[in-house]
Amino acid sequence: MAFILKKTASIKWPVVIKKASDGGKFKEHKFDAVFKEIGRDKFNQLIDEGDEALTNEIFIGWEKIQDEEGIDVPFNEENKKALLDDFTVMKAVIESYGQMVTGGAEKN
Repeated sequence: MAFILKKTASIKWPVVIKKASDGGKFKEHKFDAVFKEIGRDKFNQLIDEGDEALTNEIFIGWEKIQDEEGIDVPFNEENKKALLDDFTVMKAVIESYGQMVTGGAEKN
């Protein structure tokens, strides 16, 4: 199959968050992020601008995020900002995007 060059593409990709819990252990939480693919030049520019600039550009949606009552949390800028205020979530989102674009964490 031929490779099709698209100007803009988005991809749903899993994000795994490891949150610290009592007893020096970690608990895993998962959701699906919708990432916008960007070119290398734009990526490098955003890296220089910082994590917030990068995630504002690449993180364009989500699935499987719920509140404490089990109700789906809608994706919007306010909720995105609240989610990314958590350091471990910000780190997990950036790591997942990196895995997506580099082919890391593939399983056979």
